[in-house]
Amino acid sequence: MTDLEQTRSKKVPTVSIGMPVYNGDKVIRHAIESLLTQTYKDFELIISDNASTDATEAICREYEKNDFRIRYIRQSVNQGAIANFKYVLDEAHGEYFMWAACDDLRSADFLQANLNFLKSNPDYISSTSPVKFCGGNFNEIKMGDSSLDSENRHDRIVDIFKKWHANGRFYSLFRRAPLLGWEHIDSSFLGSDWSLITHLANEGKLKRVADGWVELGNKGVSNSTDIFAQYRTSRFDWIFPFNKLSLDTWKYMKEAGLTHRVILSFRLLYLNYKAFRLQFHVMRHRKSV
Repeated sequence: MTDLEQTRSKKVPTVSIGMPVYNGDKVIRHAIESLLTQTYKDFELIISDNASTDATEAICREYEKNDFRIRYIRQSVNQGAIANFKYVLDEAHGEYFMWAACDDLRSADFLQANLNFLKSNPDYISSTSPVKFCGGNFNEIKMGDSSLDSENRHDRIVDIFKKWHANGRFYSLFRRAPLLGWEHIDSSFLGSDWSLITHLANEGKLKRVADGWVELGNKGVSNSTDIFAQYRTSRFDWIFPFNKLSLDTWKYMKEAGLTHRVILSFRLLYLNYKAFRLQFHVMRHRKSV
């Protein structure tokens, strides 16, 4: 065993970062570098390669060879995106965890700023910095990364669905333990990433700190014009595209008061209505191209 392998096997990091990847050779160098230049150094980076057919493996092995914090695993067959996201979480050792997409970038102070907050505030289970898409702007409403810090868990859940937004909270720094209790970790349905945030909001508070930033890339499935088609399995999915997310959310509201239930009902109906209209807009656009 080499000195690098011995160091890697002995070190138990505070933070685990999971990077699932498939054919990311055009972008993954920048993503890895933005993590290696973090001011906070006590982390492991777990890269799970979903049987890429490009130069992803060569790039990752190059970085793994030179930094003991990096662990590269190549899957023998493509097991699908959801399974790959779960795999990096299962492989994690740290008390804290975050997913990092292969085309995402973070400011050098991201880990330090969010870890400092979580260590000082035990009632919060996640923390993130302002989030934007590549080429976009920081907007906590449109990006869905605003703090959910009401003491009432039903307030926190209802607030998730205030507006149609991106899910900037998904790439937060989390306490790992609450993630392991999410029952849909290996499920795939429209809005399953929102289901995770709903689960976490039921467990505790979520923070958006002022320091640092996250820039999300454009390779994710949520940016695909085919996203609705990917999850449609019945006519019901046409009418209520977010039906599984809606049903999943309601299970947390058994003890909620009437006001919370009414507000959530309207917000989930509006969410499904927006998605219902959007899928037809996407179809018309594709036919006109």
